[in-house]
Amino acid sequence: MNGSAVRARLFLASIVAVLPVVGIVLPAIGLGARLGATIASHWSGSGPADGFASTWGAFRIFTGITVVVTIAAIVTAVLAARRSVPKTVPAVLTLVAGFTACAWTVAAWATADAATQADARLGARLLILLAAVACACLVDVLLPPGPTPRTPAGRRPALTADPQERISWTGVTGSRALAVIAAAVALAFIGSVVLALTLRQGGLWTAVILFAVLTALSIALVQVRITIDRRGIRLEPALLHAPLIRIRLENLASVTADTIEPTQWGGWGFRISGAGLAYVARRGPGLIITRRTGSAVAITVDQPEQPAAAANALIAQHVDNTGAR
Repeated sequence: MNGSAVRARLFLASIVAVLPVVGIVLPAIGLGARLGATIASHWSGSGPADGFASTWGAFRIFTGITVVVTIAAIVTAVLAARRSVPKTVPAVLTLVAGFTACAWTVAAWATADAATQADARLGARLLILLAAVACACLVDVLLPPGPTPRTPAGRRPALTADPQERISWTGVTGSRALAVIAAAVALAFIGSVVLALTLRQGGLWTAVILFAVLTALSIALVQVRITIDRRGIRLEPALLHAPLIRIRLENLASVTADTIEPTQWGGWGFRISGAGLAYVARRGPGLIITRRTGSAVAITVDQPEQPAAAANALIAQHVDNTGAR
């Protein structure tokens, strides 16, 4: 992709990233005349509001957060265009900015349409959150893709084993960088909880829920366990038993030991991209697993020769026992 195309896509992605700011400022202008000193800010269910906040005090807080996160989204979009960071980073930041803008906009809209603040109901207005999701997806789509992964050409070690010999391998891999990210997200979660309890702004609980989910996902990805046996290959969080990746033995074609380049697989962490599935903790040695369908899976792991050899021996056993080719 040439430089002008990259700049054009970056420009369009930046415009989309700014939409959350537009999505809170324009409703404030349009609804301002219909709003009083307070707006509904909390709902326990589908009924009327049971919490209230200062209309323009809440607006300043939510707008400030939206602007700061939007600036971060644009900065990281520039870095993503240079392939310095994964393009999902600006996409996630755009999603956070969009949800923050929607928190005030939905509350103000519901209040403006009600006879009194106490009668405000959310109803179908929550569907506006889909606009935030759409903006995040557009940013991810518009930003230039990373380089195409090379065809696995690494070492393909294999063990010599009898057809009936039981072979298995298990190991743990992870990253200090992911641990730092998880700690930062956890601190953001704690901060959002404190902010929500202190300001008593119901809309802030949207950020609390979002950071809670991100914290759980981040902690789950800090360290993962790889298991290779006659069932196939499984990758699951070390603290949980919920597989992130599961490939049955009969679906395996080959496993190579190679160098994993994060930018070729969509960035760091657990990735789903055009290149395939990947758990990328860092740039360095890892496994590239090729399915019989031709799709690939990448997992960073120290000294990948041993697990690759075990997997290839299991594949050979399966071929010998079943006659599969």
